[in-house]
Amino acid sequence: MEPDHRPKMDDSNLVSVILPTYNREVLLKQSIDSVLNQSYANLELIVIDDASTDKTSNLVKSYSDNRILYIKHNENKHASASRNTGIRKAKGKYLAFLDDDDTWLPHKLEMQVSLLNNCPESTGLIYCWMDYRNKNNEVTATIKPTLKGYIFGNVLDKQRVGGCPTLLIRKSVISKCGLFDESLLRGNDGDFIRRICLQYEVDLIPEVLVNVKTDHGMKRISDNNKSGLNASLISYTSRLEKFKNILHKYPIQTSNIYASIAYHHIILGNNKHAIHYLIKSLLVNVTGLYKYRIFFKAMKDRISNKSSKISDT
Repeated sequence: MEPDHRPKMDDSNLVSVILPTYNREVLLKQSIDSVLNQSYANLELIVIDDASTDKTSNLVKSYSDNRILYIKHNENKHASASRNTGIRKAKGKYLAFLDDDDTWLPHKLEMQVSLLNNCPESTGLIYCWMDYRNKNNEVTATIKPTLKGYIFGNVLDKQRVGGCPTLLIRKSVISKCGLFDESLLRGNDGDFIRRICLQYEVDLIPEVLVNVKTDHGMKRISDNNKSGLNASLISYTSRLEKFKNILHKYPIQTSNIYASIAYHHIILGNNKHAIHYLIKSLLVNVTGLYKYRIFFKAMKDRISNKSSKISDT
């Protein structure tokens, strides 16, 4: 671990920005620059290098900004563990998260800090909207939910408030909601958001403040290859255990979770398991179009995958 040279800052509203990275030196600079160029300057940037073998270390050390803390893992531990390393080192009142292939607009933190400062303590999380951009920097999709208040029921079965780069949270929520689940390679941000939403209300800045790069040619955990689908399946299944004591209050969402698990099993060719979870979905709640859309989509995707085969990597 590198020595901690961070200066003493104004702790009252300090934002700790947590940026995990792994072998993406060609993308990382834009992410770092988008943090350091924020109009809100009372921040520290904690870059967690998850045992990269490229020149990530040289890139980060080329910055002279003493708000940066660089930490390198001795072995690859994946995104959740990297974020948890950053959280444990964070000095800020607030936490924000950025991925190494994404960037923020200059007023992202300023707008979110201003809002969170004026929210009651019952509000633990602020999010914003985000654009997906292709390699030509063209917007391919905009994610702009409007959920606010107590929204746990809205996010139990599906991620409906964006991802980690859109968040600003109070660091104090960690003691109540826990760290990122290091057993989840995929869906770990949704799981983290879900647990916060169980305990706290949320608010939002209804403006695009994040750009997410999608087709940069490097591996992403959201890729729908076999390993990605298995990781997603584990994420969905984990909800049944984590929220087992309250699932009965949310029959529609629980039914949708079972349907999503069935979908993954169909795509992966696990027909026996797929039928099992589809039946469970129907037994919990027979109404609602979601499960039927999922089933027909699974059939269509399975036929497509049979002809093209799902990649292992």
